[in-house]
Amino acid sequence: NTGGCPDEDACYRQTKSYAEGQMKILSPEGGKLDMLMLDYPASAGCDAIAGQWKAFEELYTGGQARSIAVSNFSPEQLKCVQAHHSVIMPAVNQMPFSVGHGNDTVVADDAAFGTVVQAYSPLGTGSLVRDELCTSIGQRYGKSAVQVALKWIIQKCVSIATQSTNLQHLKDDLDIFDFNLSDQEMAQLNAHSGLTFVV
Repeated sequence: NTGGCPDEDACYRQTKSYAEGQMKILSPEGGKLDMLMLDYPASAGCDAIAGQWKAFEELYTGGQARSIAVSNFSPEQLKCVQAHHSVIMPAVNQMPFSVGHGNDTVVADDAAFGTVVQAYSPLGTGSLVRDELCTSIGQRYGKSAVQVALKWIIQKCVSIATQSTNLQHLKDDLDIFDFNLSDQEMAQLNAHSGLTFVV
């Protein structure tokens, strides 16, 4: 979706049409998707968001998706969904979240609605790949800066949306469950905002 629909009815129709189109691409035999995500909240306000969510709830109750989710929703926009939902709240709110967001309240804010944060741009749009602090911590565990940055997210109780066209990178992204960051390391990463790079 684009988030550019003007009112509740238009947002409902647009969201339903776009979602059904995506479902034909992703599940041409009509199988159930694991998750269907609304990319952007409607910019026309709460009624428009209510129209978007109504379309998603219908797809969910119709058995076309095991879960429904949102992306880039603020607490106010989640309150809107809560005020208008009839079936279910979003399972996930996909948000930018990475080392450097240590003081961000999004995890607690979303948990108040029963919604889990999923981090997109978990490497700070790539800036954490060579970050000095992440690299230094990683050396203690035989891990890369990337693996430390991803582990920090997991230990913040946030899920991760990561992607790569490199199979080894995908394998490395999964190789983060054999170590835990200490409380001191988590505190350092929580406070880390001035990203510095190792060349």
